[in-house]
Amino acid sequence: MTVVDAVCPLMTDPEAWDLYIEGGVDIGAPTVANWETPSETRELLEQWARWMDEDERLVAVTEPGDFDRFPIPGKLGVIIHFQNGAPLGEDLANYGRFHRLGLRMVQLCYNFANPLGDGCLSTEDGPLTSFGRQAIREMNRLGIVVDLSHTGRRTTMDAMRVTSAPPVFSHSNPAALTAHRRNIDDEQIKAVADLGGLVGVVSFPSFVKPGGKGATVSDLVDHIDYLVDLIGPDQVGLGLDFCESGMEMVERMIESGAWTVEDYPMDADPRLVDLTCPSQIPSIRRELVRRGYPSESIDGIMGHNWIDLFKRVWSADA
Repeated sequence: MTVVDAVCPLMTDPEAWDLYIEGGVDIGAPTVANWETPSETRELLEQWARWMDEDERLVAVTEPGDFDRFPIPGKLGVIIHFQNGAPLGEDLANYGRFHRLGLRMVQLCYNFANPLGDGCLSTEDGPLTSFGRQAIREMNRLGIVVDLSHTGRRTTMDAMRVTSAPPVFSHSNPAALTAHRRNIDDEQIKAVADLGGLVGVVSFPSFVKPGGKGATVSDLVDHIDYLVDLIGPDQVGLGLDFCESGMEMVERMIESGAWTVEDYPMDADPRLVDLTCPSQIPSIRRELVRRGYPSESIDGIMGHNWIDLFKRVWSADA
């Protein structure tokens, strides 16, 4: 089994790499950029290239064949992910430039509007823009995964009508279980599945359980159960979204305007009770085993569904 966590902002801290390796994660997708300018983003991509060149624990994952090398004991594969389209600016040429530097998955928006479309916390629920349509077509051409998490409902539905390659909700849970604006409804889930895409479950407590307090791995796997019942086990994965610990991070994000106190309560727990860091990720597999999931489905949810998705989108005939 190859384990993939497709949303890993915590990986931007080199001290966290061993936590992922200890947790059995074979491949992770660090959030390399959110709101940076294109020039700042290039510097971040160059920093990651240096890390992967200099640190023997890291292995770049940029081509379909790279997955066939895993699992590699003691190694952590790296897939470059942006959690916003804003760092690419409004120059389509940046998509090709950054793809050459390793970029393989781009989230359209982060909570609020940008030149591509609208975010999930916006009150307007605006459409995909003309530039957003051009950007998606360029991502399809290059083999960059179109990520719809954090993006407004109307923009996601528009995007799914435009893309020619399977898109994903990299880290979003079913709103039917936890009615949060960051989560997604059944129509969005079925639409992404109909396109051959994937939904990654996210472990942030407020998205797992109303209010977030006391949320557990069992509550998280309830979301996996719901998705499996709705779209089957082959289009569900992990996008756990471990980031900086403590409520200080929540406060900073609220102050920056990226989050709102209504959607990210200051008194909510920052971690699941029994999943506080990447080294505890095996607890998800244990819960799936306890619930009687067949081994093939567990392998898929824990990583192989993501691998299949990346291979399809990155291949020349995606």
